[in-house]
Amino acid sequence: MSLSLSSCLPFSLFFLSTSFLVAHTNLTVAAAADLSKVTPELAQAFEKTNPTVQVRFVIQASAMLSQQIENGAPYDVFLSANAQFVDRLISPGKIAPGAAVYATGRLAILWRDGKRHDINDLTQDWVRFVALANPKLAPYGVAAQQSLEHERLWEKLQPKVVYGENVRQTLELFDSGNADAVLTSDGLVSDRSPQLIPPDWHKPIIQKAGIVSASKKQKEAALFLKFLLGPTAQAIFAKYGFGKP
Repeated sequence: MSLSLSSCLPFSLFFLSTSFLVAHTNLTVAAAADLSKVTPELAQAFEKTNPTVQVRFVIQASAMLSQQIENGAPYDVFLSANAQFVDRLISPGKIAPGAAVYATGRLAILWRDGKRHDINDLTQDWVRFVALANPKLAPYGVAAQQSLEHERLWEKLQPKVVYGENVRQTLELFDSGNADAVLTSDGLVSDRSPQLIPPDWHKPIIQKAGIVSASKKQKEAALFLKFLLGPTAQAIFAKYGFGKP
């Protein structure tokens, strides 16, 4: 008995359509603001080797993300710019054991004229406002304050300081012309040849990742955490000015 083309066609179309149906797991990653330039490449690289997992990043200040996780926000992985925010969530069981340092951050400064200056030039009249991330919310804000205190400039600069909620918002203050200098993450401005702040001026910016205990996607989250520590992700971090774990 022979089958006509018309009788085979519905089955063929069904086979073709179902062959392209792949179940995807959506992984929601809460990520510190200094990672906003890195996240697209991280997602692309991870999904290339894990095609059934799609990564969605939520970018905010580390402190705010930490508070949201503490209050039950439905994140799967937390990438903090400060290891302490992850460590504080491990004790009450909000972050699962096995959290790991994935990078170290670097503090940089940009000046309105695009040149490099002695840090004391922040006190000059042409520098009207200096933008920093809020030290109460962002690790880079803490590092910026520590650096200015190291150089005995913190008190002198108080009238000039304007705060952003996170490093990304702080950079927007500078880019919009509302600040003449900005201390921010090198990861956000590495393509602008920034002036790096000496690392011994502030405590290390140790960035840590952990899996949210309440996540129902523990397997996929563990794969992503392993990926962050691997050579592909580490090369991406290095490209954007982050140091090794």
